[in-house]
Amino acid sequence: MKKNKTGKYLKYAIGEIVLVVIGILIALQINNWNENKKKYKLRTAYKNSLINDLSLDTLMLGKLIIENNNILKVLNIQQKRFLGPETPIDTIIKIARDEFDPELNMRFNYNRNTMNTLIASGNIDLFSREFNEMLMSLIAIQDIERENSKFYSEVYSDKVSRFSDDYLVFGRQNSNLVNSIWIDIDEKKLTSGFISLTDIKGFAHYSFINEIKNVKNQTNSILQKINNPN
Repeated sequence: MKKNKTGKYLKYAIGEIVLVVIGILIALQINNWNENKKKYKLRTAYKNSLINDLSLDTLMLGKLIIENNNILKVLNIQQKRFLGPETPIDTIIKIARDEFDPELNMRFNYNRNTMNTLIASGNIDLFSREFNEMLMSLIAIQDIERENSKFYSEVYSDKVSRFSDDYLVFGRQNSNLVNSIWIDIDEKKLTSGFISLTDIKGFAHYSFINEIKNVKNQTNSILQKINNPN
């Protein structure tokens, strides 16, 4: 009888252990399922936020490309007018005084809140290694574009500032004081200075266009990857 009871107790104990193990496994499975569900929701939220940020960037970059191309076209037309073999000095004076736009259109801030949060929180691991490398590459070329554009802007700003010390080009032609500056000007100094100024401005716009085209292409590649992960 003792042996029979012992056998029954062993069977009961083993059954209890099996049930406990099964319960633990089920609990772990449920916990993993809940964790994966949380990660999926968090990843989806980051994904939607990234799509919003990057889409806004592509729209603004596209607008900047069009605007800078138009500015460049106008500048090229002006240069052809005053660089013609028979062009009188009055033409370059009129363009420099009344038509030339001294402003650069390079002001732009990227929407990087989501990317910065992903990196700072460590949640960037929610995405694949390939996708993370694409994001890092985008951040790098954005930084390069901003640094280069800052340099172009500083070089041009210095040039236009020095030119404007002698010849104001800010559309103040109706001022008697400004009009007096354009009387008896040094034509050679004006011509050489203005040609140099327009060349630098043209180079700045041209370089900026190429830089932001590169950024726009990389941004579009990431958007395609997000929308078509396979």
